[in-house]
Amino acid sequence: MSRRTGRRTNCMRKWMTSNGRAACAPAVKNKGDPVKRLRRVLLAGVLCASQLCGCSSAPAQPSGPGQTTQTLRFIVGDGLGADMLAAADAFADRVARVSGGSLTIDVRTGRAEFGALARGDAELMLLRNTQLARTNSLFSMFTLPFLYDDNRHMSLALNAQDVRAYVNEAIAPQGVSVLTALYTGGLFFVSDASEMRTPDDFRDLPIAMRTDSADKLALLGALGAQVVPYSRNAIPAAFDTQTQYLPPGGQTTPRTVTIGTVELEASQLAQIGADPNTLYLIKSFHTCSPLWLTANTGAVNRLGSYEQAVLAEACAGLLAELEERFIAAEQAAVDASEREGMLLVEPERAQIAAALYDGTAERAVALPAYFDRRLYDLIESYATLS
Repeated sequence: MSRRTGRRTNCMRKWMTSNGRAACAPAVKNKGDPVKRLRRVLLAGVLCASQLCGCSSAPAQPSGPGQTTQTLRFIVGDGLGADMLAAADAFADRVARVSGGSLTIDVRTGRAEFGALARGDAELMLLRNTQLARTNSLFSMFTLPFLYDDNRHMSLALNAQDVRAYVNEAIAPQGVSVLTALYTGGLFFVSDASEMRTPDDFRDLPIAMRTDSADKLALLGALGAQVVPYSRNAIPAAFDTQTQYLPPGGQTTPRTVTIGTVELEASQLAQIGADPNTLYLIKSFHTCSPLWLTANTGAVNRLGSYEQAVLAEACAGLLAELEERFIAAEQAAVDASEREGMLLVEPERAQIAAALYDGTAERAVALPAYFDRRLYDLIESYATLS
């Protein structure tokens, strides 16, 4: 089989400055260095797009013996792990240091729930995208397949001022705002049957995919793929095995297919037992599920303008630290697989997305009810910057 070497994607560089000033610079799309653009949209957007400040000129730092201290309670869910808790502690240290003690963060572990944040049981929380999607289906948009070119595209788009403003307008009645979208890893394909570069490459291709999203399975099926659902942990062992595939459209007779393509996260790549020299590693980032730093809007609005600016800068630092950690680990796994012999391929993501969302797929695509064309176009507009 002829193999073409795919383009290599470099690991995302650390792109946040350690010292910055929140400003309401106008959005300039598709221009300039993407890393600098990401700095601007995050620092400006955390304050402006979430409507937590009036976007005035940068305030002076309070000083003097009469300075008061304000404290925000920050809940980190028990299931997020020690690394996430350590990052939250570093976030709190940064806030205290930069604010000169005028703002402190009380980091706690416990159940992180949207309702508790809305009630004011805490001022800050890390919430999974699935939690927010249960409250507002608009968040289901962010995990649709082939929405992002890569991790940088996801971060750039979801932390952009206009995207965040659009999202926060939707959840404003609940009294909650999103401050930062955090990349915590994406999903790739491994295949011995196809490079999966274009929509046509999915036709009649048996794929073992996670059961985390019925909409994702249906959309990949619309490309002509023979999608077979598996649990996350069962997928690596499914590679190169035979299973039953039930065709859509009311057909009831299952077919026996051989699974030669699987959906994996980077940490699972080493679990594939096949000869790496026979495999394509498709660096698709076809599903990314962000973790959101969220806030009780009223509580943050009550902060002084300087404390709001400190919070914005600390959000930028948290984003840089966590994404550097996740992306470095992910890239290390990809590099190791490539050294073992897997051929790295980058698909034509825009073509695949157009097939799904612009009506050029093999089968008619019934987009989910929550599909929001304006939000999709906003996210797509940042693709060339990533």
